[in-house]
Amino acid sequence: MTAIELRSEIIELIKRTDDVRLLEWLRSMLSTSPISKEQMEDMMRVADLSDEDIAAGRTHTIDEVKRWMDEQKRKA
Repeated sequence: MTAIELRSEIIELIKRTDDVRLLEWLRSMLSTSPISKEQMEDMMRVADLSDEDIAAGRTHTIDEVKRWMDEQKRKA
């Protein structure tokens, strides 16, 4: 998909929504300074790693994470 096609599709989706919170979020995201190519590549790398972990079942419940955090606090 080209940038022009993607932009057109996004515009159409925006026109169809009445979700004020979504529109405010979009405005906020689009009005902030752009991230660098290196930052975007790093975010994509981390997202890919996360997808791999999820697919491999390397996930934890919220309770497991809370217990781990409590243990780390006690060690500090």
